[in-house]
Amino acid sequence: MFDGMGSIDAVNTVETPNEFAYGMGATAELTEFAADREVQSALVVTDDIVLEAGAVDPVFDALEAADVDVSTFDEVEPEPKIKIATAAAEQLEATDADLVLGVGGGSSMDTAKFASVLVEHDHSPRELLGMGNVPGPGRPTVLLPTTAGTGSEVSHIGVFADSTDGGIKKVVYSEHLFADLAIVDPELTRTMPPGVAAATGMDALSHAIECYVSTERTPYTDVLARQAIEMIGGNLRQAVHQGQHNDEARYQMSLAATIAGQAFVNSGLGAVHALTYPLGIEHGVGHGLANAVLLPHVMRYNVPAEPERFADVADLLGAGREASAGTIDRAYDAVEAVADLNEDIGIPNRIRELGDIDETEFEGFAEIAFEHSKHNVDRNPRKLTREDAIEVYESGY
Repeated sequence: MFDGMGSIDAVNTVETPNEFAYGMGATAELTEFAADREVQSALVVTDDIVLEAGAVDPVFDALEAADVDVSTFDEVEPEPKIKIATAAAEQLEATDADLVLGVGGGSSMDTAKFASVLVEHDHSPRELLGMGNVPGPGRPTVLLPTTAGTGSEVSHIGVFADSTDGGIKKVVYSEHLFADLAIVDPELTRTMPPGVAAATGMDALSHAIECYVSTERTPYTDVLARQAIEMIGGNLRQAVHQGQHNDEARYQMSLAATIAGQAFVNSGLGAVHALTYPLGIEHGVGHGLANAVLLPHVMRYNVPAEPERFADVADLLGAGREASAGTIDRAYDAVEAVADLNEDIGIPNRIRELGDIDETEFEGFAEIAFEHSKHNVDRNPRKLTREDAIEVYESGY
């Protein structure tokens, strides 16, 4: 029986990329895609670390097999910036490439998405920010993650820091940002360092758990979120500590991250993503790492609002007690399971371990979260005030 926030009789629209391919060696699908589309030239958007590690090589090989002339933009940085997306769009225009590919983490994929629409429309980047402001389709786009976490390959969202506005992160939402083809190939994650695997994996887990308790969840997102939670709980430790030597764990994590991404596109997120926002702006803490540290503390705050759902999370993570233990106790087991997972993969559970962060900043953090991420606050299962947000920061300090 469906116990979501909406009626079981409600009609829900599902948002998805146009085509999706996954599996070991799935990058080879790019050759047929390019040939069918009669692609003559392509621009690969990535970062220099991923490029130098060789993670993009299978993409180059697949494009060359289709006789595609390839150019590369490798200036993407962590936490993508509007000015970098603009530079990518300028190179895309200069090369007049038929196809743009985002290869890397969420930063590279988001940059490719935004560049694809910027080059097709006579608007400034800031005119396209917000909900539904992209007037039409962009240049054909293919997205290939080299990490297992963001889900950007299946989302219609791009997040960018605005250097002209104090580095505030701004979001563009549009159906025109969906990829023409999303390819999830776990072989591309072989070069991912353990720290990146840990942070991105916990990013995916935060997506899945927040989806599962979101006020906008649906039966469809429930199925995806539950599957992702179980897959991450059973494979993240191995993916971090065994890396390139454990194809199965990386396969499961790659698919779990994409499933979680598909879930949050259709259900929204929650207070974790709201409260981590200022950590990135004020202290440059990476998105996945910040989510990992805040996740158990926000879960503890939310348990009273959704004890049955958090008890489910504990079971899915393999940490739940017998049903006779009581729902609320099992719900708090989920909090401890996530904290234990952080510890096992080398992520701290305390905000103070993220850098030079002082408790006196928490009031300002709450203001930033509510000003710039109110949509995530609104989808949180338990009502959250600014005072509550401060208390969550304090509990996690």
